[in-house]
Amino acid sequence: MKRLILILTMIGIMTNTYSQSTLLWSKDFTTGLNNYYSDYPSIQTVDDTIKIIGRKNTANGQRLLIVKYDLFGDTISTKTYGNDSVFNNSIIDYKFDILNHVYILSKEQLGFYKSKIVLQKYSLDGNLIWVEQVQSPADTSYTPRSLGLANDTCFFITAYKEYDYPEPGDDVIFTTTLSQLYAFNSNGNQLWQREFNPNTEINWFAYDIFIHNSDIFLFGSAGKLVKVDINNNLTFNGNTGIINGVSEVQLTPDNNLLITAGFGKYRISKVNLTGNLIWTQQYGTNLPSNVIADEMKATIQDSDGNIYITGRHYGMNYGTPSYTNADILTLKYNSNGNLIWQNRYEYGVNNADIGNAIILKNGQIYIGGNSQRLGVTTDYDYVVLKIDSATGVSTGVYRYNGLANGDDAVSSLYVFDNGNVALTGLSYINSQYDWTTQLLSDVVLSVQNIDKESSFRVYPNPTASGEVLTILGNGIKAYSIISATGQIIQQGTLEANELNSIYINNVSAGMYLLYLKTDSGIMTRKLIVK
Repeated sequence: MKRLILILTMIGIMTNTYSQSTLLWSKDFTTGLNNYYSDYPSIQTVDDTIKIIGRKNTANGQRLLIVKYDLFGDTISTKTYGNDSVFNNSIIDYKFDILNHVYILSKEQLGFYKSKIVLQKYSLDGNLIWVEQVQSPADTSYTPRSLGLANDTCFFITAYKEYDYPEPGDDVIFTTTLSQLYAFNSNGNQLWQREFNPNTEINWFAYDIFIHNSDIFLFGSAGKLVKVDINNNLTFNGNTGIINGVSEVQLTPDNNLLITAGFGKYRISKVNLTGNLIWTQQYGTNLPSNVIADEMKATIQDSDGNIYITGRHYGMNYGTPSYTNADILTLKYNSNGNLIWQNRYEYGVNNADIGNAIILKNGQIYIGGNSQRLGVTTDYDYVVLKIDSATGVSTGVYRYNGLANGDDAVSSLYVFDNGNVALTGLSYINSQYDWTTQLLSDVVLSVQNIDKESSFRVYPNPTASGEVLTILGNGIKAYSIISATGQIIQQGTLEANELNSIYINNVSAGMYLLYLKTDSGIMTRKLIVK
């Protein structure tokens, strides 16, 4: 951990000196996904390791993948989970317990309009602990919906039981669908199963499983809430006052629930643990009544109960040449639902901008998302915004166009203590959507895209103390050699020529970061000294 702090502190000092957002490194990893709208990866950090977690496509179905990078951008390891007892499957949900076991919930397609549920538990080193399946030999299909862990000994899944479905070639579907809740212990043994009455309880799940104090909260259509405890006792509230569906559920600091609306509205609601409405607020729309497109996509709260929300929201003058297409609208509400500030990011006039992820760190709100590069119908770029959490004033923007001018979207962020930002998402490469993971040194307003490292050359690399290091590239004005513990080993100024030489003096063998300052930011290269 000390090594992590030192490295990131030194990176932060240097980037603050140069007042530039800098792409320290960018790594692409092949996952073979088909659509950037789904199957987003997420990011976690442990000490000085960046972990990217998500789904990958294989010839036999989807698998769960964890890729680990160090702070230099080198791949530490890759691990795939879910290879056992599944074929032609889609991963619906996955969870990690506090012992780092991995639970994977999959839907395996059995044939025309029929599927089964597959549950797997793995150790973190990739060993299968058990696999369980829910299926019927009869004309019945089971479709999993979500997975939730109540504690280390019990977990739950929601699913749909479907029957009376058509034969191949039939045009009319008379399928009967019943909502299900299953409870299992950590050994994979089913404890109980509950089937909900579609007329008096839940006929459709509006959100994934939310668990608090071992109670399972299940929101349904038309503002219904079913709460089931760990012993299968049910409490029902058929009129919570929640409208416009459910996008996200969070526990508030004062032990209530914060609900953001589903697709189509910028609405938030606060309810108590029995589902009774405390307050609701909706940010107005600029769209006509026959158009539904505003969307809240990510929410976070601070310790005082202030609420920060981002997503996409359409601007004024819809349907005219001057209207602002979807913008990244970030809002701050206090714990009573009063609007404190609003921040709208518009790139160009008619580009679509969407916020997908939100982080609060060091008094700043960080938004990760995607933004059209050249206007309506063009491809999306990565975008990261930084906003002062107290005032709502924009303090930073970063944009990145992927390798193939395709649709690129940030899905997850992590912000280090010194302001460095790790991010990941999907990027269009070779006619598929793969993971692109990056490390930035802060996010500031004077953002410029930094070219790939191919814009300059450093040789010989590896080098040795006492040798001359040659740097080929235009506009390089200064350099620093930084150790793995964050110490500046050697630094100096350079002439802004195409060719420069550095004498490596009294540098011990090891791995270093070479920082090269230009007018457009800082470029980095891993340097090995023999």
